[in-house]
Amino acid sequence: MAVDINQVRKVVKEHYDRARSNVFIIKKAILEHAEAISDVVPGYQAKQLEFGSYLKDNFTVLFIDMRNSTIRAKTIGPEKTFLSLHAFIPAMIYIIEYYQGHVIDIMGDGIMAFFGGKSSNMAHSIAMQKAGLCAVDMLKAIDEVVNPIILEDKIEWKISCGVGIDHGDVIVTKVGTDGVHDVKAFGDCINTASKLSSGRGTVVVTKKIKDEWPESKGGKIVFRPVSVKGIDGYSLGKNSS
Repeated sequence: MAVDINQVRKVVKEHYDRARSNVFIIKKAILEHAEAISDVVPGYQAKQLEFGSYLKDNFTVLFIDMRNSTIRAKTIGPEKTFLSLHAFIPAMIYIIEYYQGHVIDIMGDGIMAFFGGKSSNMAHSIAMQKAGLCAVDMLKAIDEVVNPIILEDKIEWKISCGVGIDHGDVIVTKVGTDGVHDVKAFGDCINTASKLSSGRGTVVVTKKIKDEWPESKGGKIVFRPVSVKGIDGYSLGKNSS
């Protein structure tokens, strides 16, 4: 079942209005990127890891990245950038959580999320489907919720994003010092998903994702071959027929 877009709008408006009431705080400040979310890799806690050790798991990785975010921020200024993020980020997080994903990192204008993993008891194919459907709804929410809300404040530069998805082995390790540390994840699938997110208004998945997707006559999801940064993938979208 697709996410309820009206509920997304409600969540975004609550966060956006709260940010709007405090926007004066950053009028004379430089907008800083959000820090990475700490210690949220599903099934792993920093205290369970020793520095230099690692754990291995298998995840479906989703990257969503905003297009032209740097020039957009310079053009519209810190106040409107601040408000834009308070519309964009809550909507994306709400939808990721709706599809049982985990937000691993927020990079200011992009988000990385994991689906599945040993602790989820979720089959690989289900994790892949949830990530794909999540991505489709994320782009829908940007068009139908996020951009209309910021337009109400005369922020006319619409947000546009690309989404990349891959699945594979991920290495989880603790980095830092005893006083300051974090759990980080590394893997080829993370790098691939990041590269595939370089499109505009598209969800691009690897062949691995496509091949695990159940096929049915007249199915609602279609895959079209594409190449992104030298990587052969498939554009995932809703069947309009």
